[in-house]
Amino acid sequence: MLEAEFTRVTTIDRLLRSQAYDALEQLTQEQMPLQLLGEEALNAARLMNLPATVIYLASLAVENRRHLRQAQVWLAIYQSLARSAPSPEFMAISPKNPLRQVASALLQAGELDPAALKKCANGMDDWFHAVELAIDHKAFGLVDQIVRELVRRKTDVADWLRLTKLLFNRQSFIGQAQNIEPLGQAYARIRDHLISPLPAVRKVRSRLALFASLCHFVSGHYPAAVLAAKGATAPDDLIHAAFDTARAHCHAGQLPESIASLDELVALMCAADTAASLNEDIHATQDAVAEVEQQQRVFDPGQASQALVDLQAALSAVGKRAFLVSGTLLGYAREGQILAHDKDIDVGIVGWEDQFEVANALLQSGHFGIDARRLRGRKAYHIPVVHLTTRVAIDIFIYHPENGMWVTGVESYFGYLQKFAFTPFELKAVSFLGIDFYVPGDVEKKLAENFGDWRVSDPEYISHLQSPSTVDVGGLVYQIVGRLRALEAIRAQKYEKLSRVIQLMERHQDRPGGMRADTLDLLKGVLDAHQPAEVA
Repeated sequence: MLEAEFTRVTTIDRLLRSQAYDALEQLTQEQMPLQLLGEEALNAARLMNLPATVIYLASLAVENRRHLRQAQVWLAIYQSLARSAPSPEFMAISPKNPLRQVASALLQAGELDPAALKKCANGMDDWFHAVELAIDHKAFGLVDQIVRELVRRKTDVADWLRLTKLLFNRQSFIGQAQNIEPLGQAYARIRDHLISPLPAVRKVRSRLALFASLCHFVSGHYPAAVLAAKGATAPDDLIHAAFDTARAHCHAGQLPESIASLDELVALMCAADTAASLNEDIHATQDAVAEVEQQQRVFDPGQASQALVDLQAALSAVGKRAFLVSGTLLGYAREGQILAHDKDIDVGIVGWEDQFEVANALLQSGHFGIDARRLRGRKAYHIPVVHLTTRVAIDIFIYHPENGMWVTGVESYFGYLQKFAFTPFELKAVSFLGIDFYVPGDVEKKLAENFGDWRVSDPEYISHLQSPSTVDVGGLVYQIVGRLRALEAIRAQKYEKLSRVIQLMERHQDRPGGMRADTLDLLKGVLDAHQPAEVA
């Protein structure tokens, strides 16, 4: 229901911001018969953090006497938050309304007063609205305080279920919020007090465990994430629990444990009745949504060319030299352009010391977005960048001089760093896409170290498993990458690629963390089930 409201509330917000009042009036008149003043539209505006739209819709509701009491409350709260001071209308809200208590805490940037919470009335709708207000303003500590008070009041199963539905609806909009750990604690607390033999309740408790695990993971509390995932026992959640456990172990540096959990995940994914379960992404944080959108977007070489031109302009203005690498260098050498089947742009810089000036130049240009968390000094090997106009992804690889080689790497969302080593090289300027850009002095040698026989197209080539530049082939990171590539192939139904992964993993099954024979057999079973039948 909420998703259906997003388009019109974002349109209203855009018109308000641009002060296009004639168009806003026309849209309002068109939408009034379509429940524009219903609770769903106002809820959607609150969830999407569109305060001007909340005030506009609440004002209309008050004027038209729709949901009058609640509209007056929301109007007073959001006007006060916009002014950073309580209005007379705000002060008229009963102090026994938990919504007022949460809004007061937001105004003061503080915590809830436990004594004041105890005096609040028992109307559950107000408590639910208070939770929504706290979540929408990323005040997760307030959410946990409210849940503690509801536990004290011995909230019944039906109301706990209503609260969990509310929380689940908002979980995917939390995005890259900071200090999400208290929300994980709230999920765990609800789960502990949501007791019922009903199968539907058991499913909700399982999902609460998954969301608690996610909150712990995002907060960097990896042991807590692993522990919480153990509570996800519903059949539909087992795949996600195994994935979350493997990822948390990997981020904690526990690579053997991560491999063991990935093998559990392989077994679940190979089961015929659950192989499609990961199509439902319950962990849609902002990073995940962006990743899915990037995967679904058709790669446009023309747009990629524009992104590269803007990149070069931003860096040359500060005297920095990026150079083509990987698939983009391959496109230059093989076709004189960006490859149509590529999915991003790859460039490199030498030395970690330049990363901050490079990042600043890109940000100052206004054309690029950067995840500042990737600027990690000596530890940085890979900085993902997005060209804001085209949404083209650019990977900037940092080359570190190490043991006589230039070493770069991929820092995966999964928690590992996979390194690749190249012979040091000079740079030379070439003409590419109508601009001067840099490439390694010996392009053929660089490509040979990257791809092997780079002149022959290989659609099933898996760079992170087959590149001659891969450091520690068959090691623990390699074993993790192999399992992830197998899972990706199963999910994408790319069975030729799965066959390639199986062959590569068999070569290294005797190494520590090597894939066991029974796991390989499961993968081969999936492969056999999708081989074309022989014609007699």
